[in-house]
Amino acid sequence: MAIEMQIGALLSERGLTLATAESSTGGLVAHRITSVSGSSAYYLGGFVTYANEAKEALLGVKRETLIAHGAVSEETVLEMARGARERLGADLGIATTGIAGPTGSTGDKPVGLVYVALSAADAELCQRHVWQGDRAANNEQSTHAALRLVRIYLQQRRQVMVEFVDEAVSVETQLRRDGTARPSAFVWRGRRFQITSWGREGATTRDGRACHYHLVQTPDLESWELCQDTETAAWTLARRWARERRAV
Repeated sequence: MAIEMQIGALLSERGLTLATAESSTGGLVAHRITSVSGSSAYYLGGFVTYANEAKEALLGVKRETLIAHGAVSEETVLEMARGARERLGADLGIATTGIAGPTGSTGDKPVGLVYVALSAADAELCQRHVWQGDRAANNEQSTHAALRLVRIYLQQRRQVMVEFVDEAVSVETQLRRDGTARPSAFVWRGRRFQITSWGREGATTRDGRACHYHLVQTPDLESWELCQDTETAAWTLARRWARERRAV
C-alpha cells in the first residue's frame, strides 16, 4: 500500500486532520496526499511558501528566526509546521524546507539539504536529510520523507498523561476578523497564562450542557482545553497536558 494511503487510513482511523506547509517541495506533499480518494475527510489544505515573505505572512514564521537561522533550518521548518496547523485548525501540521539544487547551496548548507517537521498538540518531530540526487530526485525524496514522518507519528503516537482539571478560570479574549472571539490568555490558580497557539475548536457537551471548546498552547509548551458554556458564557479549564518535543 502506498504511504499516502497508509497515512490516510491512520488519520481516518484516529479521527485526525492534517495541514501542509511546503517550501522546497512546492506542493508535492499536498499532491501525494490528495491523490487518495476521500482525502478531503482528513486533509484540510496547505500552503506553498517559497519566499521568506510568504513564510512570514501566511504561516507566521518569525523574521528573527529567518534572519538568525535561515529559511532552511530546523527552527524555521518547525514554525512552518506550527503555522499550518494553527491557521487551518488541523490536528497535525507537516512542513518541508530545503535546497533542491542544483543552485542555492552555501558553505554549511549543501545542495540536497532538507528539513521536514511535524507539529501536533502532544509532540514535535523534526528530521534533517541530505539527498544526493538531482532536483527532481531530491524533491521526491523530501516528499516521501514528509509523508513518512506523518506515519511515524501516527504509528508511535502515545497516550499522554492528561490532567482532568475541571476548574473555573478567568479568560481574556480577542476578536477575530469574522467577529467571533477566541481566548488569548487565562488565569488559573493565581497565575496568568498567555496563549501563543490555537488548535481545534468546536461544539461539545459537558455534564449535559452545551459548550464551545478551544485547544490552546502556552509558551511553556503545554496544551490546554478551555470550554465556554454557551448559555452562561462561563469558562472552565477542562484538561491540561504536557507537550513533548522530539527529534527523530
